[in-house]
Amino acid sequence: MARGAVRNFETALGAIGVLALIITAIIVTGWNPLPKVTDWWDKVADNTGKLSTPDTTWTERVGGQPSSAVIAGTAAIVSMRGTVEGRSLSSGQVLWTKEADWAGVAGDGSNTVAIVGRRGVGLEALDPASGSAKWKDGDAVGAWTYRDSVLTLSCGGLSDCTLTARAPRDGAQIWKLTLPGIGRVLNGINSDLLGTEVKADAYRDAIDAMPRAIPAMLGFPIEQKVKVVDTGRGKLLPEASPSKTARVVVAGGRVLVSTAAPKDGNCRYTLEARDASTGKTVWKKDGYDLHTASGAGCEQRRDPAGADSVLIATRGDNREVFLSPRDGREMWAGAEGDEIVAADSQYGLVRSNGGKTLSVVGFDKGGRLWQHEVPAKADIAVSRYAVLVRDSAGGRLLAYAPDSGRTLVDAKTTADVIGISDRGMMIGRGRTIGYLPFS
Repeated sequence: MARGAVRNFETALGAIGVLALIITAIIVTGWNPLPKVTDWWDKVADNTGKLSTPDTTWTERVGGQPSSAVIAGTAAIVSMRGTVEGRSLSSGQVLWTKEADWAGVAGDGSNTVAIVGRRGVGLEALDPASGSAKWKDGDAVGAWTYRDSVLTLSCGGLSDCTLTARAPRDGAQIWKLTLPGIGRVLNGINSDLLGTEVKADAYRDAIDAMPRAIPAMLGFPIEQKVKVVDTGRGKLLPEASPSKTARVVVAGGRVLVSTAAPKDGNCRYTLEARDASTGKTVWKKDGYDLHTASGAGCEQRRDPAGADSVLIATRGDNREVFLSPRDGREMWAGAEGDEIVAADSQYGLVRSNGGKTLSVVGFDKGGRLWQHEVPAKADIAVSRYAVLVRDSAGGRLLAYAPDSGRTLVDAKTTADVIGISDRGMMIGRGRTIGYLPFS
């Protein structure tokens, strides 16, 4: 027993001695083994040789884990923690790199810009192809990016902040207003506002990174109130007050109040739309669940799923519906067993047959536009340019044209979708990214 204890003690001393020699070598030579170990592990995890079959146009490794890649003309704007870079869409070559605490993309077509912000410095709007600054806002602590405008937030005082709408192309001021309260909690890029949210967890970052049209009205959460902003006129409208059982959001140019009251062990739902300027009730419905409440006390914790012009709801007979926030009409109602899984301003996605059939509903034309058979557990989402279906178990990625159901991509891959455009997708696995064009 005594000899074993002595041996263990000697072994421990030897290990400590070896560790001390390694630490001394690191201090004296400056050698750091961690980057090489990390890089080796990334290469193993990424399986970097090939991202998909068919092949991507190009495959490159980036300096960090990419969160999104927005395609803008001939460039892809790739966002990573602490860095944003522009890459050639044809070759993957790095065109420019900028350090960033937060970054996003605004504008559309030739007016697209990369918005890059740093704490204490403000933001710059960069040309996607060259990285040159088109305009700057040195006072900005945050921004919201849209296809037709950039909203910048500056907070010079202790409480009130200034919200400014600017043209993406040149930063020209469209309007400016004072946002009362402690608005600096909304710093960074595209901080959460009180409206609808994307219902597509697997693709959320890629879809959220794509600039959308600015809603007619926005709801800013400040000091337990909802500050309502008319984005067309640059005017602050009367604020609204939520509660534990009443969720207040802004969608479709209305202030929506979703109330959930406990009754007989369940939640009883009431949905009311108010005129944002006067506060008067425009329409009201009972029994429509926006899935914003949970718990025995029916506490309201989530924003409703959908888009600015459409809500995803379940009515009293358990049928799922697309609901217009503007006038309260049912834009489409599902049959028994239909499950609504996603929506944007133009299209809604519905699963049926135990999740094995995917149908696309068109809000302009009404009714089902097309349907395809899909794996029952596939991740599904709709974007401006493509309906995405990813079968993780089978290692397959499909993309369909939203209006017709035409197949745009049918690839064998385990990569994630990090960007979508009208011509193709950016996909990534670990630190390896590539461009997969539509057929």
